[in-house]
Amino acid sequence: MVYKKFSLSPVLVMGAFGLFAAASVFAQDVEIGTWAGFRKAAVSFTFDDGAPSHVSDAGPMFAKYGYTGTFNLVYNWGPDWSGFQKLADAGHEIASHSNSHGNNMSGEEASSKTNISGKIKQKYGIITVAYPNCNVPNESAVLQNYIVGRICGNGNEVMGKDGPSNWAQVPSLMTGSTGQYNNTNAFTGSMQQAVQKGGWVSFLTHGFDGKNNGSANYSPTNISAIDGALQYAQQNDKDIWVAPMGFVAMYIKERKSSKAEASSNGGNITVKLTHSIKDNVSNYDYPLSLRVKSDIAKPTVKQGDATLESKVDGGYIYFDAVPNGGDIVISGEGGGTTQPAESSSSAGPSSAASSSSNPGTKVSSSSHQHGQHGNSSSSGTPVSSSTGPTLSSSSNGFDAIVAAEFDSNPASAYVDASGYITVINAQGMNITVFNSLGHVVRTTKGIGCLQKVYSGAKGVYIVRIGNKAKTVSIK
Repeated sequence: MVYKKFSLSPVLVMGAFGLFAAASVFAQDVEIGTWAGFRKAAVSFTFDDGAPSHVSDAGPMFAKYGYTGTFNLVYNWGPDWSGFQKLADAGHEIASHSNSHGNNMSGEEASSKTNISGKIKQKYGIITVAYPNCNVPNESAVLQNYIVGRICGNGNEVMGKDGPSNWAQVPSLMTGSTGQYNNTNAFTGSMQQAVQKGGWVSFLTHGFDGKNNGSANYSPTNISAIDGALQYAQQNDKDIWVAPMGFVAMYIKERKSSKAEASSNGGNITVKLTHSIKDNVSNYDYPLSLRVKSDIAKPTVKQGDATLESKVDGGYIYFDAVPNGGDIVISGEGGGTTQPAESSSSAGPSSAASSSSNPGTKVSSSSHQHGQHGNSSSSGTPVSSSTGPTLSSSSNGFDAIVAAEFDSNPASAYVDASGYITVINAQGMNITVFNSLGHVVRTTKGIGCLQKVYSGAKGVYIVRIGNKAKTVSIK
């Protein structure tokens, strides 16, 4: 991977007495990772037909590893709406697989989206469609209603970093008894190819061997093979980003279109992250991973009213931010001027993966950029459990805040594979994280369709979003 090299110098202005430094304003290097967490590849698991086993078996299996997938529902088949809503609340993507599962879903592109949206609450909407029988319907209608349309295999299943050439025809590898993807080695082999290519691979599964699959009886898959693939991904989390198809598609499109501008002034760094691809289908507000080279040792990273999780590693500050979400301001101890960048191929995080092996595009203030970071610690200093606000430390006090379910509020929280408490569908809402003693360990504001809000010691936490609450566990 070739990286651009930028040297950093003060911005100079001409005045009455010649050249002088202008208020210590510096140009900054900023980089967006090709994949979330500056990982090497993306992997998506998709499931068709809304099988009962997707709720009863796939959901708990993914929860065990902290990963999420895409579940494509057939509206007229009457899937377990409550069960799939719970999967959506756990961070999974619910998508369309048509109204009727006819030979071709032409004419159902818009109506199936509307119908499923009426049953499933997820703020970013129904943005992915998987075609029944893998027959491509009206592509124009697909792209007017979705950001991604999934087909079956086409010989190019391991895509490059920029995804497919046609977003109405995203390939996916069929799993189960009809193909070769029915054991863990087959899955991990394609995942390794994606890592080597720096690309994206997707798997297509119907039901599972020996499980309650309802109408999803085509090409049943050995569920232990997928379990093994998820375990492999978790063991290689520094390299592999597992995420729903719609989320990966948003990330790619945002990364390719986003412009970042960064500068340093008075000890603070300000980053502007923008794009202009928002349309009637999506706001494209999935967080992108960025890193800025800086000598700030203990940064606080804020975007608008939201405090962002951040990490310092290898002379860089890593964080996730939402395009068009407002200025990102980095402050803290150690100053805000950057160290001259010698080569981005020799600098990078050891915990996520070194930049010499993780793809990303390094940019100046007028360039485009792409990326995301992996394991990061809290930005700023969480409120101390000895001095911060608390709930009652009694079990009744703990239970009191847990009592409120999310009901009609589409916001929810879960713990991802990297141990982050993550909220979804919480744009604009106040977010508070309490530890098991009722002490506040994080307060922030919801921004974007998904947001990491806290990473701390193992244990049980309460996440309050608006006036609703949910219990999660960091293991």
